[in-house]
Amino acid sequence: MRRRPLPLLAVGLTAGTLVLAGCSTGAASGGGDEGGAGGITVVASTSVYGDIAEKIGGDGVSVESIVDSVAQDPHSYEATVQDKLAVSKADVVIANGGGYDAFMEQLLADTEVDPARIVTVSELAEAAHAEGDAAPGENTGGTASPEASHEGHDDAAHDEAAHDEAAHGHEHGDGNEHVWYDFHVMQAAAEEVAAALVAADPGNRQAYEDNAAALGAELGELETRVQTLAEGAGGRSYAMTEPLPYYLMEEAGLTDATPEGYSETVEHGESVPPLLQKELLDALAAGEIAVLAYNPQSASPQTEAVRAAAEEAGVPVVDLTETLPDDQDYADWMSANLDALEAALAG
Repeated sequence: MRRRPLPLLAVGLTAGTLVLAGCSTGAASGGGDEGGAGGITVVASTSVYGDIAEKIGGDGVSVESIVDSVAQDPHSYEATVQDKLAVSKADVVIANGGGYDAFMEQLLADTEVDPARIVTVSELAEAAHAEGDAAPGENTGGTASPEASHEGHDDAAHDEAAHDEAAHGHEHGDGNEHVWYDFHVMQAAAEEVAAALVAADPGNRQAYEDNAAALGAELGELETRVQTLAEGAGGRSYAMTEPLPYYLMEEAGLTDATPEGYSETVEHGESVPPLLQKELLDALAAGEIAVLAYNPQSASPQTEAVRAAAEEAGVPVVDLTETLPDDQDYADWMSANLDALEAALAG
C-alpha cells in the first residue's frame, strides 16, 4: 500500500541548522538536569539511533551507542557491566525493540529505568504509518509541543499493533524489527527523541526543536526519493537474503518475490532448506527478479551462492547493511542506499 510522506516533524516550526559541535559517542558520564555542554546523557542501543540523538541533541547532549561498529551484531551482543551503568545513569535511552536489541531490553529490566525516559522505536511504527496514510489535506502533523508528544506516546504506541499485516504483506512485514529502513518510523522516532530531550532539558528546547526540524527535512527528502522510485517501479519484483530492507523495498513500489521463509531462516542463522534455496536460484535464473537486496553482515555459503546466481543472471545486487558505516551519518547512509537502488532499477 502506497503511503504519503509524513509531514515534517511537529516538534519545531523553524528549520534550523543542525548543531553538531560537542557531540560525542563515548561512555555516558551520568545523568543530570543542568543541560548544555554534554550535561544531558543519551544511551542508544545502536549507532543508528545514537546518530539521531546527536543530530537532535547537538552540543546539549553526550551520546553513547552501545553497538557502534559494523563488526558487531545487535542480535547477539552481550551487554557489559559498563553498559548497565551507562543505561542506569542516562537521561534518555533509545532502543529499537521488537526483539532486535534484546540486550537493551534486559538492561532496561535490570536497571528499572523510568519508562518516561525510554524511546522504543519499534513501538512507534503503527502510529507513524497511520499518519502516513492520512487522506490528502488531512492535518496529521499539527503543532503539538514536544512535551505533549512525549507524554502521549505510551498510550498511542501500546494501543496499536507493531505493524498491520494487510498493509505490509506476508510475514516479512508482520513484526519486522528492522524499522530504521522505514522513513515513516524514523520521522516518528526523531520527534519522540526530541520530545524526550526537551522533557529532560527544557532550557535547551529551542536548539532541540531547530535540530529536529532540520533532521525532519532530510528525512522528508529521503521519503520523496522513495516515492519517486515507487512511481517508476512498475510492479517489478525483488528478493532479499534477510528481511532487513523489507520496508524500504516495499515503499519503493517493489513486490517481494523472496520464497516464504527464506530470509527469516537466514536471519536466524539457520541453514536454508534445499527446496527453498533451489526456488530462489531458479527465480533468479528465470529473470523473475529485478533486484537482489543482499545483507553482507549475514553472509553464508548459501547466500553467497544466491549472489553468484544473481550476478550470473544479470540481476543487480544492492548491498544493504544493518549498522551505520563508520564514515556516514544516518541520512547520508540511507541516501547512498537509495543511490544504489536507483542505479539498480535504472539498468
